[in-house]
Amino acid sequence: MNHWKIDRLLELFRRAGAVALHFQENPEVDIKSDHTAVTRADREIEMLFATEFDRPAEGCFLIGEESVEQRDEKYIKSALAGECFVVDPIDGTAPYAAGVPLWGISVGLMRNGVLEEGAICLPPRDEAFLSCRGTIFHARGVLGDTPAVEPFMPHKAVYTPAAPICVAQSAARNWEFRFPNQMFVWSACVAVYGALLRGGVYGSIQHCKLWDLAGGLPLLKLGGFEARYEDGRELGCDVVSGGNFLLDPGPGRWRQKGFVAIAPDRKGVETIWSQVNVRNPAQS
Repeated sequence: MNHWKIDRLLELFRRAGAVALHFQENPEVDIKSDHTAVTRADREIEMLFATEFDRPAEGCFLIGEESVEQRDEKYIKSALAGECFVVDPIDGTAPYAAGVPLWGISVGLMRNGVLEEGAICLPPRDEAFLSCRGTIFHARGVLGDTPAVEPFMPHKAVYTPAAPICVAQSAARNWEFRFPNQMFVWSACVAVYGALLRGGVYGSIQHCKLWDLAGGLPLLKLGGFEARYEDGRELGCDVVSGGNFLLDPGPGRWRQKGFVAIAPDRKGVETIWSQVNVRNPAQS
């Protein structure tokens, strides 16, 4: 069964965006055991996607930020080996709860441990980016009943000393940066990915969990962006066999094993890494 259909995803984005906007004035924030925030909208949106895609009897599974801890190891093993939707119901919960429009919804389709398709929705901009069978699509008016959808070619930024670069919070707190560029610390991968695709920012340094990047990484890869560790190794979409994520039970599960720089091309990645002093890596 083909579970990845643009119309279906856009309808889910419309409903999820409505939930997020409805609760934003009173987000009902709780603090999880890892000291990150979760809101009522996070939970309700994940339930929306689970109702649609969590169907083990049909061979379809769901790994979501807010429910993965309740999954047993048998379920997770099946999800990593079969067809699985990886969902972050609100990527950027902290800015969402603070009323800052740098948040969105992320959905990736993983088959046999490889991210094959990705989609991100940015309700504050009323837009979404989706991949489907080798093409990136841009949807406008996603909060309405008839979004406008068309093929999209990324507008890659050209490097200049003024081009903004987004940086993960843990790196921003501990590293030394020598590049002259404006540095953004946005706390939301989807906002960064959308800005990269539009050419609004030049690059990014990220260290995130699987659901943070599952919707955006396939889009960036399809758009020709480079994502590499400091030693030059590539961050690919092969989640299980690529050795890029901590997948065994324990602290840090689902997180990237290291920091990755993203830029329009290999030279851009190398330019970013050449101007960074990774200090106190244990604190990062």
